[in-house]
Amino acid sequence: MNAETPPVDERPVMSRGDRAALWGTAVVAGLVAVGAAVGGVMSVVQAMRDDPLTLHGFPLVNARTPEFTEPFGQVSEAWYESAALTVTGLPAAARWPFAAQSAVTALAVVGVSLALVWLAVRVLRNRPFGHSMTAALVASAVLIIVGGTASQLLGALGNAAVVDHLGPDVTGGADLSRPEGYEGLAMFSLELSLAPVGVGVALAVVALAFQIGARMQRDTEGLV
Repeated sequence: MNAETPPVDERPVMSRGDRAALWGTAVVAGLVAVGAAVGGVMSVVQAMRDDPLTLHGFPLVNARTPEFTEPFGQVSEAWYESAALTVTGLPAAARWPFAAQSAVTALAVVGVSLALVWLAVRVLRNRPFGHSMTAALVASAVLIIVGGTASQLLGALGNAAVVDHLGPDVTGGADLSRPEGYEGLAMFSLELSLAPVGVGVALAVVALAFQIGARMQRDTEGLV
């Protein structure tokens, strides 16, 4: 005799594989959040206390041609774009932008990871929609937009503070005796990427979809 098919309401919504995947996602996202938090704290402490402090990504002005590319006729132009510096005696005013950059970056990663954990837990409970989930997604979108753009701005401000600390002799610029100018560090340079804004807006749209889903879920429950 064939077993009777259980009513639709009594059938399992997810398979064991689905639940295992969701638990795995939640665990990995939780570990990422913990790692980002610990790494962020360590980076902040390093930025404020290390002496000498090694910093990367200082844009160059009138950078010279790398000598190793000169023998290659296929290379029409070549130049260095940035430099790394190890600086001693850096004042706190030049350190805090790098500390804040590490903090906001870590905060964005932690926020998104925790939102992913909460989403996995809600789905495991068969309740993916709700005000808390929408709020978590909106908060993550804000963290990505603000954290991503603020991180770039803070990095540029930190670089400028270091260059100001080193003095005008380290900067590059024009030179009447040399048409190509003289090589040095840029006093201030910011190439703002709008990728965090795009990702944040996309996540905000997902949050709106969850809000609509929550409303539809409540309406459906009212019909049962």
